[in-house]
Amino acid sequence: MKRSEFLVNSCKLCISLSTVGIAMSQLSACASALPVFKTPLNKDVVNVPLSSFAESSLLILRDLQMPYDVLLVKKSEQEYIALYMKCTHQENQVTATTSGLYCSSHGSSFDLEGHVLKEPALKPLKRFNTIITSTQLSIDLKS
Repeated sequence: MKRSEFLVNSCKLCISLSTVGIAMSQLSACASALPVFKTPLNKDVVNVPLSSFAESSLLILRDLQMPYDVLLVKKSEQEYIALYMKCTHQENQVTATTSGLYCSSHGSSFDLEGHVLKEPALKPLKRFNTIITSTQLSIDLKS
């Protein structure tokens, strides 16, 4: 095989592998995507209709005024957890999946209650108080 043919074939292989890698990462991101509820803040309290949990027991709460998202976890009809998605190690955004929360910056991981599963984070994720009414979940962002 000539040198020029080798270089062309090598470049084609690299491009093919890169394309497959990008496609796989996009597919895995789609598979783990959680529903997002966008809402404006109202005096440090956010209200989320309980009907928002019809399709999933996990919901990401997003507001442009907040630097980090909040993960809402429905444990039962009477118990919800609200976790601030800011890593306690070095304040990076964590990513939520159906199995837990992960910090891609340094590898910390947390369970769906905010407890540390893997260091370097040593403290659990911040939890906000939640109040359940017959139709909505209120999250107190001051707590």
